[in-house]
Amino acid sequence: MNNVQFHIGEVVANNTTYDYSVEKNFEIRVITYSDFYNREELRAIPYDSNVKKIPAIGEHVLLVCGLSQENTKDSIYPQWYYLSSFSINSDPNDNKLSEYTKLHSDITGSINLTSKQVSWLQPFSGDLTFEGRFGQSLRFSSTTKQTYSTLPTWTGQVEGDPIIVLSNGRKFDQSKYVVENVNEDASSLYLTSTQKIPILLGDKNNRNPLSCYAPNESSYERSQFIGVADRIILKAKSDIAVIDSPRGIVLNTTGEVKIGNDEANISLVHGDVLLNILQKILNQLSQPIQCGSAQGTFISRTNLAAAQNELQNLLNSKYFITKDTY
Repeated sequence: MNNVQFHIGEVVANNTTYDYSVEKNFEIRVITYSDFYNREELRAIPYDSNVKKIPAIGEHVLLVCGLSQENTKDSIYPQWYYLSSFSINSDPNDNKLSEYTKLHSDITGSINLTSKQVSWLQPFSGDLTFEGRFGQSLRFSSTTKQTYSTLPTWTGQVEGDPIIVLSNGRKFDQSKYVVENVNEDASSLYLTSTQKIPILLGDKNNRNPLSCYAPNESSYERSQFIGVADRIILKAKSDIAVIDSPRGIVLNTTGEVKIGNDEANISLVHGDVLLNILQKILNQLSQPIQCGSAQGTFISRTNLAAAQNELQNLLNSKYFITKDTY
């Protein structure tokens, strides 16, 4: 096997079930171009066992011949491996030849590609991007000052500062490249360094922006970890869950905050209201007591004085809730 062999071929079959009990090597069948009229059919497995890009029927792949697990020092058993498929249409979802140009229409039959339309992701200079067939992507990018047909949604002062964006589910637009949108994508994760992310807190009908902490959520220019989805669940399997911050922790919602479980129905008290009520009660108890024409006081006012002193410690200087009454 001194001479390395390559082929280009059209995928005519693949294992659509990938059942481990039946098939463990992600094998595909390919018709090659080296002997077009004889339609040589080869079987191939992924070149890289750690990173697999499964081609669809009708797409074209580059094949390379290598060793197989049956090889010995005395016998050679070649195995064909497939590399990445060719981006014939530059489409993240569909790179088969059209019905009028595909070369093996009588063999390929129906094409097993999804009909989902996926927009092309706007590339920026220096980017490393991974785009799935179904509208998901991973982008290793940076702050850029260059002009593009579609600009990034993040901004920053220092060109080249890194950012990582994991996005899943974007709107389709056939007229232009698209970029990730933290407010519109189905779900996303942002790891920033110095970029501003135009995230809007609350929902479209009831905004709930930060007002006490400056800069606010869309003007912050230091590193951030931002995750957005319709529902977020963080679960610790066997130990505690920790949210740690040297400055503050905000539970920001226009709805309810429930502690314990989602059936919690006992209201928390408003500390300042409770303080005011207890202060009025103590003030009243400290007044002289009149019964008919006689007046008097409690025999002992020690507990009353102690309660008055303890009352000053009722309010917490660190933990606060929003005042919201029924």
